[in-house]
Amino acid sequence: MKRYTKPIHVPKPLAHRRADSSLALINVVFLLLLFLLVAGTLRPPLPDEFEWAETNSESGKGNIQNSLVLTRSGNLWFAGTELDEQGLIDYLAQSPEFKDNMSVQVDRRAKMEAVAQLAQQMRSAGVKNLSFIAIEANEP
Repeated sequence: MKRYTKPIHVPKPLAHRRADSSLALINVVFLLLLFLLVAGTLRPPLPDEFEWAETNSESGKGNIQNSLVLTRSGNLWFAGTELDEQGLIDYLAQSPEFKDNMSVQVDRRAKMEAVAQLAQQMRSAGVKNLSFIAIEANEP
C-alpha cells in the first residue's frame, strides 16, 4: 500500500499587536472631565448679580463650605435658597458645629448696615468667630 502524503502548512503565529496606549489616556481624560462636570454642579449657586467683595489682606482663613451669602440687598442665602430671619435662627439652631467658626460670602455692594446687623445676629446666636470671605483685589 502506497501512502500519499501532502505537506502540512502550519501558519506562522502572527505577532501579537501591542495594545494602543492612547485608548487608556482617552478613558482617563473622559473620566476626569466627567468628574469636573459633576463636582462643578455640587456647589450651591450664588444669587444672581452677586459680585465678590475684594480685599488686599493676605491672611485668609474662612471656609467657603457651608457658608452664608449676603447679597447687595441685604438678603441672606444658604445653599441656593434665601433665608429670612427665622430661617437664619433655625439654621444656626440645627447646625451647632458651625457656631465656632461661621463664614459669610459678602457682595461688594452690600450696605455696611446689613453687614453690621448680620454680625450682631451672629453674636447674639452664639457664633464665636465670624469670617467674611472676599477675593483678592487686582492690584494696579
